[in-house]
Amino acid sequence: MDSQLSILTAWFHTTIAGSPIWAGIGLVAAALFGLYMVRLLFGLISNAVEAIAISLASRKRRSTQGFGIAVSPLMGPKGGKQTKAILSALETHLEKFTFGSPFEIVRAPRIRAKGTLGLRAMATKWLEKSSTDLVVWGYRPRGKNEPSHVEVLSLGGSLPPSDAMHSEGHLPLINKENVETTSRVVAYLIARALQPGLSDGTAFRADKLAPVADILNECLISKEYLPDRTCRTLETDYCSMALALETDDHIARVIELRRQRLATEETLHPGEEIQARIDLGRALLQQAKSNFDPVRVREAMDHLKIAVERLKGDHILLLAQATNKAVQQGQAMLSNRKRFSVTGGSTI
Repeated sequence: MDSQLSILTAWFHTTIAGSPIWAGIGLVAAALFGLYMVRLLFGLISNAVEAIAISLASRKRRSTQGFGIAVSPLMGPKGGKQTKAILSALETHLEKFTFGSPFEIVRAPRIRAKGTLGLRAMATKWLEKSSTDLVVWGYRPRGKNEPSHVEVLSLGGSLPPSDAMHSEGHLPLINKENVETTSRVVAYLIARALQPGLSDGTAFRADKLAPVADILNECLISKEYLPDRTCRTLETDYCSMALALETDDHIARVIELRRQRLATEETLHPGEEIQARIDLGRALLQQAKSNFDPVRVREAMDHLKIAVERLKGDHILLLAQATNKAVQQGQAMLSNRKRFSVTGGSTI
């Protein structure tokens, strides 16, 4: 047995240990292992530094005056870089959409689910802890121009944290090529979640809405930088504001945008088609007020009639009609006193 072991040992030293090929393979393997360990150590240090920085930056608001916006670091590839871009966009452009109201931007810690608590529950806790009005978190998917997937909890101006409005969506990628457009869009979308009435053209005075409508129009001109879903949101909001402003330029722009939307080959969501036809019909009628054109009026009526037909099958409208009918029946019963006695029994 000892002789066999000695023979095997001698063969190993002669063939393996003494071979320059095997020695080279061992050296390369050791070098690769060393590089892997260095990279792993660098990643751990980087994560630790980021966690410390976030912890130091995370704090309560200095003042409860005005709006408080909390931004949690985005997860995923280059999430930290995109988080910094979002913070910069808010600091630069948010004031254009808050109409002079003061605001404070707070960097929230990374929102993680703990135990049975979900992300939304953790975000609600942060709203309560930081006295903010909105918190946004999400992740960056892989892909050069992929938008960030985000979730938002907003108090909508007056709600308690337990009843905060939850929404999901996309924030366009901010980079050096599109920073002028996308930074303003990101700030508007977050301001829109902060103040839901911002998307309603009748919620604010014309002098406040006009600058916002101009910004949205400029962003729609450079829409090649924006996700399609974002473009649809901006277009709908702009049309609502433009129809409220009623200027010739805005009305003409609504007609242009809505005709393009209805002419697209893709199938539109029923609600989106109805809204586009109503906007187009209203804009055409508004344009006909200053320069009457029967062709334009007929086109407007055609779009509005189609919208009305589509609305007849809307579930909410059918429910409202049924409710209204029940209310009318109740009122008729109460008004017909001959059917009831003073004690509530029948008089027949």
